[in-house]
Amino acid sequence: MNQKTRERSHVGTFVIGMLLLVLGVLLLLSRAGVVQLNLTRIGSFIILLVGGFEAISAFAASAPRKLFWGSVVFLVGLLLILVSYRFIPDSWNRIWPSALIIPGLAFLMLFFSNPKEFALLIIAVLFVAIGWAGLFAVRGDAPFSDSIMESLHIAIPVAVVAAGFYVIWKTFFRSHA
Repeated sequence: MNQKTRERSHVGTFVIGMLLLVLGVLLLLSRAGVVQLNLTRIGSFIILLVGGFEAISAFAASAPRKLFWGSVVFLVGLLLILVSYRFIPDSWNRIWPSALIIPGLAFLMLFFSNPKEFALLIIAVLFVAIGWAGLFAVRGDAPFSDSIMESLHIAIPVAVVAAGFYVIWKTFFRSHA
């Protein structure tokens, strides 16, 4: 293990240790009646921080796989926070478009880390656009919500197939060329 990897490992361990320390102190203060805690919100913030740390460190280290999953974990944490503070209703029929927007934004982060991979931008735009269309259709904001929902029945599988094709192409065909 080289020095730079060891230093990153120590920083990650330190951050996790600090998170555990702060969480433990907050739990003790809650048990003593000093503060009131919402464990769902605390868990959401921890997920957000861990994902953010992973995404930032992966972006700096040019580690695409870690960047993708770090971004996904960060965005899931953000979604959980928004739901816990009631900025987003917690019913699944209102949240499902986020399941498309989150990987779309993660693909966008991958594109920013490697702008030569234009296919990542196309996949990101597909996922985010379909997710936003789903949000408008679910909310009923668009006068053509029914036609959007019908189009989404085709667009969602197309986006997933495009992402799958890209991953297979990048992993198998491009690496052997």
